[in-house]
Amino acid sequence: MMIPHPYFLKKNTLFKKKSPLPLIVTIGFFFLVASCSTKGPGTRSYPDRTGEYKDSKNYDFNYRQDRLQKQDKETEKSLKKAEPFIGQETLVALKGFTDDLSRASLEKAITNQLQAMIEQEPSTPVRLGAFTLTRARLVETLEAFLGILNQDLPIEEFNKKISEEFVLYRVGKGKNKKVLFTGYYRPVIEASLKRTPLYRYPIYQMPEQSLQRVKYRREIQLVGTNTGIKKIRESYTEKKAWRRFTREEIDHKGVLKGQGLEVAWLKDDLERFFLHIQGSGMLEFTDGTRQGVGYQGSNQHTYTGIGKLMIQDGAIEISQGSMQGIKKYFVDHPQDITKYLYQNKRYIFFTLNDDEGPRGSGGGELVGGRSIATDKSIYPAGGLAFIKIRQPVLNENNEIVRWQPISRFVVDQDTGSAIRGAGRGDLYFGTGQIAGAKAGHYHERGEVYYLIKRS
Repeated sequence: MMIPHPYFLKKNTLFKKKSPLPLIVTIGFFFLVASCSTKGPGTRSYPDRTGEYKDSKNYDFNYRQDRLQKQDKETEKSLKKAEPFIGQETLVALKGFTDDLSRASLEKAITNQLQAMIEQEPSTPVRLGAFTLTRARLVETLEAFLGILNQDLPIEEFNKKISEEFVLYRVGKGKNKKVLFTGYYRPVIEASLKRTPLYRYPIYQMPEQSLQRVKYRREIQLVGTNTGIKKIRESYTEKKAWRRFTREEIDHKGVLKGQGLEVAWLKDDLERFFLHIQGSGMLEFTDGTRQGVGYQGSNQHTYTGIGKLMIQDGAIEISQGSMQGIKKYFVDHPQDITKYLYQNKRYIFFTLNDDEGPRGSGGGELVGGRSIATDKSIYPAGGLAFIKIRQPVLNENNEIVRWQPISRFVVDQDTGSAIRGAGRGDLYFGTGQIAGAKAGHYHERGEVYYLIKRS
């Protein structure tokens, strides 16, 4: 078991009396806003850092990108007005940057994201709430924070260093500035590379590689309003008829059958459906070997949550709307599986991979407990954040026995079809049954503070 470093466990007050923070925050705010443009004299180029992060690869960064959806009117309205960075009173309330996980897991999440971002254009503008930065600024933030971690400082010095070198920006929705977090994980699913009487539910790869993608216009000035990042969607609908196929047409009518597109075969139709919801998984084959399977793309249909439909129909209660509650209902009522599953017309295509964890939309490999997903039209892939929230505590049967408050640093690395607006987030719990038990019941509001390196 990884033993957390002392300063991730010991609580402490961040600021003492007569703190110079107000002046520091004011100066930091000035320099942050002054630097928020598509390009600037302080932007460094990535070639200078080539080779700095081992095993960097040119990954496909379109993973889950097509799940981005238009902001709701309330979010658009809230972004029209720039919000100030948090002040001393809120910082004092943090009582230091106590972290409940190991330092090694945080270093891994940061390094994974840096490996992905080294291949990306540094001058690309990205949104952070009501402000706009460049990717280079996010990289500088991650590098500077990683450098402080490597110094292995006592907690008092660590807190002081973070407050001096970074500006904190609290995000969220409503009067109390909260973010509602749900959870997701990577399931381990029994599978076969061949169809058998036991394994008869296929998961498919895309008929064609091209897919709807999100592109960003360069050379535009973003000034912290709802104009934001202009997304241009390239539609392939007319050329690719398969993208119009629904879940029922693919899984029930077999329109893709016999084309050699099967990646693997699963035992259970319900497990296949939840693999589509999670977007990635770990397949355990009949010979005992395991291999990762990841999101490759989707059809053109939007996501429909079946839990909400089941509650509306009176099939389950609101308290049963978790993944576990839905699964239990279908175990007792197998005749209703196709009735509800087919109402979610969105279909996911997969590809086998050797990644230790799933890869987020920002290109980096996710780390359990350290990676979050947000609406990428509002928050940036590669953003470093500090969260205060609750998490479930399980017994030996993977049942939740209580909830406890936690705080930790996380990296914003992913997005999701249900993650929309300034007040929504998704916390990645990792791989396997324990992660699934936590993620399936997760529905918690917490505080989120993004860190940005001072100029």
